[in-house]
Amino acid sequence: MSLNLMMAYPDQPYGHKPVVHPVTADPILVPEDSGAPEEQTEKDRRTLEIIRRKVNAGERVLLYVNWVRLDSRTRLKRFLTDAGIRAEIMEDTVPPRGREEWVANHLRQGMQVMIVNPNLVETGLDLNDFTTLIFYDMAFKLFTFRQASRRSWRINQTAPRVEVYILYYRHTMQERAVRLMASKLAVAGVIEGGVLTDEGLAAMSESEDMTSALARELAEGIRHEDAVEDIAASFRKMAVLHPAQERQVQEAECGQQSVPVSVRKETKIRPVPPAEQLSLWELAG
Repeated sequence: MSLNLMMAYPDQPYGHKPVVHPVTADPILVPEDSGAPEEQTEKDRRTLEIIRRKVNAGERVLLYVNWVRLDSRTRLKRFLTDAGIRAEIMEDTVPPRGREEWVANHLRQGMQVMIVNPNLVETGLDLNDFTTLIFYDMAFKLFTFRQASRRSWRINQTAPRVEVYILYYRHTMQERAVRLMASKLAVAGVIEGGVLTDEGLAAMSESEDMTSALARELAEGIRHEDAVEDIAASFRKMAVLHPAQERQVQEAECGQQSVPVSVRKETKIRPVPPAEQLSLWELAG
């Protein structure tokens, strides 16, 4: 079964092509349409709930959507617009040198939510105007995730608090992806001066990428039913890990000294309850 399909189906339970045999091209699985573009999924509702609360408090929100081949970005913008919230999508057609100006222009025009692929803003941009970051889905690249999650957590940030939300469905490949990302982030913390443990050494010895790791986990099955709490605890610990090192990294990027400001970054893991459209998961058990 296609790994990408199992990652994407919970967010878009319709419009997927059949999975075919690699040799005979015979259909192996035909995904059932259990939703429609105009219908809100449970993750959509949770996303809108967070955004409404933040916008009503006068904040701006950065909404990361990795799966550009799905209709998630346009659907989310439509739902937000219907709710009276000004949302804009940054497309990859905006050249890198023009992205900062693009953001500034749309902020002046009243943009409250920016929907963007994290690959477009992973380096070179300070997005301090956005004090809430939401990962609607999870990419496979650790570097992209780390950089995107820090776009608003910068040296010159004056807001007292920056929140990062990561949304996924329990008991799906999305949960496994988030758990694997938490593990790789922990290893990165070890390399950067965290506590060295046997688990960290073991993880450091694994050279496989996220896609390979997810495929291996699919074959082995879920071994820890309490993984949700483990994931949340891992991200919470890393959200406040080594503030001095964070400043050193940012100073090295900027090539200058800076005056530390008190900024609290909080990462919140929001598992979304299983919904009826996730019945495809049963086929991968």
